[in-house]
Amino acid sequence: MRRISYSGGSFLTTDGVADALLHFVAALGSSHRAEAVDIPIVRDDGQTDTVQLVIGPASELVSASENTTMPEPDSAEAEARLHRLTEALVGPKPVPSSQADATAHGYDFDVEL
Repeated sequence: MRRISYSGGSFLTTDGVADALLHFVAALGSSHRAEAVDIPIVRDDGQTDTVQLVIGPASELVSASENTTMPEPDSAEAEARLHRLTEALVGPKPVPSSQADATAHGYDFDVEL
């Protein structure tokens, strides 16, 4: 699991949620907006709970690995939501259909992704 430090506090969450949260915050950097998210956590007493965060482009998070014997919370829904939010910010990438289209829009048509 990972311990996330944010705004003077910290919480323990799954590796997947921590990774998705950090990618989402990075994507927010160019959006100039904030978003409220619910994150499944494990409290210090081992009980699962949810933390609500308001994060924006200036949010500073630190993620550190933490060894624990506590069971991980069910995080599939939160992780999927964070991925959807990140994709919405990143948006679809235009795919040129020809070299002429690519050149007109400033893309290199011959580069493989």
